Amino acid sequence: MRSLCLLLGVASVLPTVLSWGAAGHEMVATIAQIHLHPSTRQKLCDILPAEANCHLAPIAAWADQVRNRYRNTAPMHYINGIDDFPPERCVFGEHGWANEDVNVVTAIQNFTRIIMDGKAGRDSDIPLRFLVHFLGDMHQPLHLTGRDKGGNGAQFRFEGRQRNLHSVWDGGIITKNIRELSNYTSPLPSKQIESNLLGAIFDPYVRWIVWEGIREWWRPNLESWLECPLEGDPFPHSSHTDIPPSTPALIKEYFRTASSIVLSLLPGSLSALTEVRYPIPTRETEGFEDQAIALHPTNLKLKGVNQTTFPACPYTWSKDVHSLNCQIAWPKEYKNNDHPLIELDTDKYLGEIGRQKVVERLLAMAGLRLAKILNEALAEEGQLVGNGLYFDY
Repeated sequence: MRSLCLLLGVASVLPTVLSWGAAGHEMVATIAQIHLHPSTRQKLCDILPAEANCHLAPIAAWADQVRNRYRNTAPMHYINGIDDFPPERCVFGEHGWANEDVNVVTAIQNFTRIIMDGKAGRDSDIPLRFLVHFLGDMHQPLHLTGRDKGGNGAQFRFEGRQRNLHSVWDGGIITKNIRELSNYTSPLPSKQIESNLLGAIFDPYVRWIVWEGIREWWRPNLESWLECPLEGDPFPHSSHTDIPPSTPALIKEYFRTASSIVLSLLPGSLSALTEVRYPIPTRETEGFEDQAIALHPTNLKLKGVNQTTFPACPYTWSKDVHSLNCQIAWPKEYKNNDHPLIELDTDKYLGEIGRQKVVERLLAMAGLRLAKILNEALAEEGQLVGNGLYFDY
């Protein structure tokens, strides 16, 4: 963990270009910002650089822009279960992982712990940037499956042109929804909501998600969205199951330093690609899985802990998100790219996603869960009540 903190110790400039891929992350951050306790929002001023203006959205896409410069972070954007092959077969860790130690689940747990330990100090800046981003990644179903490289290799047609499935879910659907939403262009009668909007092109979409979705449609479901198992987060790891580890113990124990040296000699983009393709252990990520293992029910029981007060349970949360890969994200008729490309902009596919409000629900879930984590991680004792969210609308 000490090596990880050193790895993240040098801050970079804020992102300056808003891409459609970044919009999803910024919307998650904005929804979270709306539901932060006032004291939590104040602490952001002490953590984030002045350019962020005490707001999460300006730093939400940063982790995508620096993955070639921050070695070892590329695998933290996803997690791949072995034998997972949606829509025919959905498994999420039952047979092991392609990257069991360094992934989006362990990353969320690690950066949450660093923020809890550092509270509102400036050292929490970089961990906070990563946490904000990875909460968004975890709620994009294609980041939770390894089939066709998370859908990057699965080709379809969307709005008249060829696109891979990952890009459709990363930005294509969101872009279309923002463009076609014709209302919510005027301010809402809520200072809590309006004071946290930054005048972005997606503000009407956020207003709609919060005002109709969180305030009405999903209000009865919020408790279940935010709750974590009292006995701990049961992330299947080879250390306490009979599933095979993704990396042999010999390599993990004796070749970390060599791996770090080799990766440091590669250009940033090639280093990141290598880390994505192979679960290479490095000195910087030694012990990265320890937080996830410590929060497993088996280990909590051994310590005599009856419940955990840790504010995040990313494995539990991501398991439900992953199931969307078989339910709706991957078209049932898709086989491979040798067949004629399937059009996704149809009532059967995109229409059903819209009717179920799948994308809007995922954005809301991600934002509220991020707010819960930050409120509980940064709150003073006795400051929060209820489900960890701040509601005044």
